[in-house]
Amino acid sequence: KTVRLWDVGMSRETACLKGHSAYVESVAFSPDGRRLASGGWDKTVRLWDVGMSRETACLNGHSDYVNSVAFSPDGRLLASGSRDNTVRLWDVDNAREIACLNGHSADVRSVAFSPDGRLLASGSWDNTVRLWDTDTGRLICTLLSCWGDDRWVVYTPDGIFNASESAMDLIWFADRLAVYPSSEFARELHRPKELQARVRQAISG
Repeated sequence: KTVRLWDVGMSRETACLKGHSAYVESVAFSPDGRRLASGGWDKTVRLWDVGMSRETACLNGHSDYVNSVAFSPDGRLLASGSRDNTVRLWDVDNAREIACLNGHSADVRSVAFSPDGRLLASGSWDNTVRLWDTDTGRLICTLLSCWGDDRWVVYTPDGIFNASESAMDLIWFADRLAVYPSSEFARELHRPKELQARVRQAISG
């Protein structure tokens, strides 16, 4: 239930931060090292002032364990991933939620920002990694690993996809109760260059 700060050079504890009421699952320092974020089984994300060794905010919103926290490169945003299958974005300075990103169908175990902060990646026990636009909260694409190192699929919410050759026969499209092999939609929806263009557009703004 605690977060402990250590002086690495001196190999000694410098502070014990108390506030969580259950296990602490994840911690992350802000880029400037002045803030610390922690997420835990009490369903909260907490912000701490490292220099003062005190809690500055308790962020509520998740309905289950918080598994992962990460600061954006500029330190203004915080992302959290939870057992409630969601990713949440927080305004650090104002200690408020600015977006709830839905899409995963199982625990979100990891979150990470791109170096420029425009994209957020989330990894889940649903075997997918999802890329999000941090400005709009829009899902850009989903990356799926299909039971082998050489089998992968990337797809967008509107069905545009790319896949390794060995995974093409694993892709099926559903229309109500009917399913169809990817070969019937490949000409229309298999557009690797458009997928790349969408990611580049999200990065460039």
